[in-house]
Amino acid sequence: MTDLPPPQHSSPTPNPMPGHPPYPPHAYPAPFNTYAILALVLGAMVFPPLGIYFAKKAKEQIAWTGERGAELATAGAVVGWIFTIFYGLMIVVWCGAAAVFLSSE
Repeated sequence: MTDLPPPQHSSPTPNPMPGHPPYPPHAYPAPFNTYAILALVLGAMVFPPLGIYFAKKAKEQIAWTGERGAELATAGAVVGWIFTIFYGLMIVVWCGAAAVFLSSE
């Protein structure tokens, strides 16, 4: 028989360590929780009480599923509370100004 050359590997680079995969497995990061994103957007721009609600729900889901976004949920709750208090004070001031304006006539 004639001497045959050794078989060639089909991978682009040979395996550096026998018994191990040629490339390390890629670990994908966990996705962001959708409620955490909604909490920040709603708390800052749309309707702050909804931001507070979604932040609470996001924290519950993050604890259960292990998703990312706990910081977004916390920021959504803080911003939601700040804007809720601010809007509440603005309504009280507006009602007071309307009462003073209407009583002066």
